[in-house]
Amino acid sequence: MKKTAILFLIILLSIKGYSQNDNWYFSFSMGGSWPMSPFNQSKTDDSSSGYAQKGFSILLDATYPVSNHWGFKGMALINTNSLTNDKLGQMLQNRTNPNVLVSDPTKFSFTTNDWMQNAFLFGPVYTVNLGRFYWDFQLLGGLNLTYLPQQKLLYNPYDKDPTNPNRWFYQDKNTTATDLSWGILGGTAFRFPISEHLNLKLGMGYYLTSARIKYEQTRIVQQADVVLTQLLGTGNNLMSIKMITGSIGFVYYLN
Repeated sequence: MKKTAILFLIILLSIKGYSQNDNWYFSFSMGGSWPMSPFNQSKTDDSSSGYAQKGFSILLDATYPVSNHWGFKGMALINTNSLTNDKLGQMLQNRTNPNVLVSDPTKFSFTTNDWMQNAFLFGPVYTVNLGRFYWDFQLLGGLNLTYLPQQKLLYNPYDKDPTNPNRWFYQDKNTTATDLSWGILGGTAFRFPISEHLNLKLGMGYYLTSARIKYEQTRIVQQADVVLTQLLGTGNNLMSIKMITGSIGFVYYLN
């Protein structure tokens, strides 16, 4: 860790020593993301399934060239993917705690939201000048913050009998909203000049990160005015998040 920090500091000082403020160029792109296995799996008996569907990405980056071919790039990546809700809900039903007697499966209800990743990445870029356009290759790494699907399964056999003095319900829900991890992005892009300071950009990348989902299973008993919560079980799953991104956008040059 110390060697990495020292190397990072040397790179920054080198850039600062040889840089000019007008050498930077900036890019804004957006497009689609296609999850890969197991992130896109919908197997209700496989805890590694992510139930992710095609998503949407936004990329903001700044690049400083240090030679004719090499440069350093910083990027902010925002990505979101919807879920296959029916399959995820079925998986949660399948893992219902064995201490819960389910007499009527129609009493299950389920809510969730989308996957979302926010990443801040940094790394080298290699550019090939092909005359009429530029071809970039990049390998970036950094921190990834995943906003986890707030999935919640509820089994309430007394939903139509709220006055029952001994009513109870069961729930399975996430106990964490976010997870911080490392992220790696490898990709390529084409830049086509359309004016003196503006380029059209077409990009494709492969993004890899992970997220740990923690959950708990509880039985909540309501006896008159007293509410008792019984913890039945806890667990966690480490989700491997892999996706292909494709984007289109614009590049602006300060010089």
